[in-house]
Amino acid sequence: MLKPSRARRALISGICGVAILASLPATPAYAWKPKTHIYLAEEVLRDALDNGKVTIYQTDYHTGRIVGVLGEYPVDPAILAALRAAPQQFRAGVLGPDAYPDILTGQQVIHPEAAHALDNDSGAAGSNAWLSHLWRRGFVESDSPQVRAFTIGYLTHAAGDVFAHTFVNHFAGGEFALTPDPTNAVKHLVLEGYIGKRTPSTVSAVSSSVTTGGPLNGRKREDLGLEPEVNRSRSTYFGTITQDQTSIAGVEGFIYEELTYARPGSVLERSLMKGEGTTRSIPFVFSTLRNGLQAEVEAYDRERMSRSGPARLAYAATHGPVAEYKRAWIKDIDDGLAAFPAVSHEIARAIVYNEGGSDMARAKAVMDQYVVDHLASMAGTPDAVVATAAFISGVIDAILPPPAREALRAMMQAPMDLLIKGVSGRTADEWADYLKNPETHFDELMTRPGGGHGGESDHLIDLATFNRDYLKIEDPGYQNASLKWKIEDLPPAFNTVQLTKLMLLGDAGLEQIKTDLAAKGAAMGENPGQFRNLLLGWIRSLDAGNQWQGGGGPQPAFAAQGGSAWRLLFLNQVGERPWIAGPDSADDAATSPPSAPAQDLAPFAGDWVTTYGRVTLTVDQDGVLRGRLMVRDSDGGEREGERLELRDGGQTGVLTGASVYAAHRSDVVLTFDAERRTFTGTSQAEGATSKSNWNGQRAAAPAPQPEPAPTPAPTPAPAPATTPETTPPSASPGRPVAQAGVFHELEDFDVRFDRAVAARNGSVQVFLTVRNTTPSNRSIGAGVFKAVMTDIDGVGVSESQIWRATSEAPESFDATPVVGPGEEFSFRFVMSPASRVSPLSTVAIRESDARSIAFDVSGVTVGPVAPPAAGAGSGGFKALSELDVRIDSVARARDGRMEVFLTLRNPGDRIRTTSKGWIKISAQGPDGVRITTRSALYPVRGPRSAELPLLVYIEPGREARLRYLFEAPVSGPLTISDGSIEQVFTAGR
Repeated sequence: MLKPSRARRALISGICGVAILASLPATPAYAWKPKTHIYLAEEVLRDALDNGKVTIYQTDYHTGRIVGVLGEYPVDPAILAALRAAPQQFRAGVLGPDAYPDILTGQQVIHPEAAHALDNDSGAAGSNAWLSHLWRRGFVESDSPQVRAFTIGYLTHAAGDVFAHTFVNHFAGGEFALTPDPTNAVKHLVLEGYIGKRTPSTVSAVSSSVTTGGPLNGRKREDLGLEPEVNRSRSTYFGTITQDQTSIAGVEGFIYEELTYARPGSVLERSLMKGEGTTRSIPFVFSTLRNGLQAEVEAYDRERMSRSGPARLAYAATHGPVAEYKRAWIKDIDDGLAAFPAVSHEIARAIVYNEGGSDMARAKAVMDQYVVDHLASMAGTPDAVVATAAFISGVIDAILPPPAREALRAMMQAPMDLLIKGVSGRTADEWADYLKNPETHFDELMTRPGGGHGGESDHLIDLATFNRDYLKIEDPGYQNASLKWKIEDLPPAFNTVQLTKLMLLGDAGLEQIKTDLAAKGAAMGENPGQFRNLLLGWIRSLDAGNQWQGGGGPQPAFAAQGGSAWRLLFLNQVGERPWIAGPDSADDAATSPPSAPAQDLAPFAGDWVTTYGRVTLTVDQDGVLRGRLMVRDSDGGEREGERLELRDGGQTGVLTGASVYAAHRSDVVLTFDAERRTFTGTSQAEGATSKSNWNGQRAAAPAPQPEPAPTPAPTPAPAPATTPETTPPSASPGRPVAQAGVFHELEDFDVRFDRAVAARNGSVQVFLTVRNTTPSNRSIGAGVFKAVMTDIDGVGVSESQIWRATSEAPESFDATPVVGPGEEFSFRFVMSPASRVSPLSTVAIRESDARSIAFDVSGVTVGPVAPPAAGAGSGGFKALSELDVRIDSVARARDGRMEVFLTLRNPGDRIRTTSKGWIKISAQGPDGVRITTRSALYPVRGPRSAELPLLVYIEPGREARLRYLFEAPVSGPLTISDGSIEQVFTAGR
């Protein structure tokens, strides 16, 4: 048997890469995690199966309250029959495009606004085209209960995405994106993963039963010592959803025909399989290849039949073997695509519905078997007669579009782990840790600016505040994992359930709810598109937010007429853009009581212990009571939290104000007892629809307020500065280094720096030994230790993937290393310096932000060192939200572009990052219009050359020098902004 050709190996390698990537829950944006989708869908299923009706609640959109029950409405009889007959297929469908036809096609082809509008359909294009196609083929034109239930589940998934993405995009800064700032992608994963961990367990809506009483056979009962009389009982219970309660039996053909194989001239080929993401889709690539092969075979048949006699025989002898090979190739592709739905389902069972947790080994085994059984032959199997390497390569090049060819060939150039890191900036192991332990990364990422794109801004939030204000969980961190959010407390979850129920209504239910809404002064419009189903016609993208608002496209029936029905059916949620006019408050203002005289705030000052941490309140000169909350961490330590600002609330003992954390703001109302010893109150986050309780008591007697100092004689005041400045530290921008070759204390481990060497490829390999100082075994996987390597210009890069120290070249570990108490363990980091023209300075090793140890690596050289292109400035720093900034110089480069050299200083006690596009510098361009620097970062040394990495790390107390670029000459003041704070630099300042 001949070895596979290089072309075939390339194709198989690329396709396997895509397939394995599709099986990893590492890169896509799920909105709700599958666990949350399943939980919310099962609650709707329970309501529908109970009595054939669903309960729709009435809301007060403006106050964020669930007022009561609007009514009970009959489920469409055909939908109800399908749900009762095939709940297992419904649950499979709930995973929607996150599983079928496969996760990569779902995320990159079905989720975005890529598909064309369907023929003769006035509904939206994009995701709606897919949903409408499935509804027509899987429900309207199908009488299979299994197919219908699967289709209903698929639409249920879309109902969840509509609200979940609006919510998550608000905090992450827009739709899931790896570029230009990967912070967006990581924030999506961490936030979605954390909500998933706080999701309640899913209890089946369908009961199971067990019969007790022993065997009926008298001889067996005697052998077992049972009474001769048979007393049998039957118990009913509702168990937890497992992988055995989901199935695509009876649906495989539907998934193949309507989601997988794009036949020539089919709606999949004409309208649905569109967009850049198709080049990485197994269904698209092999449908395209198969259709091209079919066209060539049919052309051969026509030409052969156009000839007769000896001419036909001669033509067949010459061209027949190739045509017959292609027929066999077509058969292999058909078999492989037909088997693909079952593979996707088995992967979903292993990862999502597995009661023991995600079983990645089983998922990969399923994919490996698919490679052996199908993918190899689908890519073209060489033989000794026809299929040479050149032949297979030529066929592929002639049929597949260039982007698909390029994507496949690029994938075969690197192992899967390096591929993921090249695309996303992290290895698969690192992504897995963000998903497995989102709570440990929450504050690190969600309080860091970055991720906004496409005109959207990220919104900072810490874990304690997210628990308190959004999930309504009384937990400052993840101390009590048993606490879960409730549907009625989380508006996007409530809205998901409400929309899913509306989707289940048939004609009778729709007419009834229209009547009930009309009685309350609300009207529904006509549903866009060709179907009455309220979910169809308007969802252009499952990734985007606020789809119900239209945005230039169709609106759903319940959002038309100015949103009069919407405000009685849904809760206003975080991320929702203002679009419904507020209630008239003129009467309220006319009848409001007069405010009480201003009260002295001094008695409220002092030390307080509150629900979410301790705070010392003091009265500032402007009469405002201020303090900084010290929030309890999950490890028992403290960190700085919200800043409180309180003023007279207009009533005795009442203070009002705000708690502010970065760009996050909550309105606060506190009511104190007469002795000012305790208070009760509420906090409502900006954009939230409900309030959180907030209680506190005094930790000690209030410190007496000092008498005001006598007013000194007036002295001439200096000219006011246009912007407050911070004083530069007197210490060197460097940091002390620890001695190599000896152990130094971290947290659970001591660390010893052994050596650092430069590799030929320009990387630096840092060899370390750690010692377990705890009485328990400790696992060391990616992310347990982090290394930050900083050059002499203060620019740092980070790495957390560890490699074997004993091999000549870096090799990964076969399994996660475990280090026993008192044992030592050696490994290495492989790090790519930020720039090859800047000398290295230190490498800092840490287990967490609490403590790090720096070691000297200045003797390691990775390339010729270049001198700085501009000197460091001597002016003062100005404060941004997390970093201080100073302009060093502005100069015109040889190519006519303007270069800005600046220094960023980290004044805090935690490592900070900046990224491409995070800091923006703007000035007046040559035509009078303000222009902004490119998002790229450049080293300050030598001529402008290679860009710095996407993320630049700056250690506490250190300064980093960077170069930015204007594409054209600029003049006048420079404005520097990080999205939260803006500073202006004029000449000489």
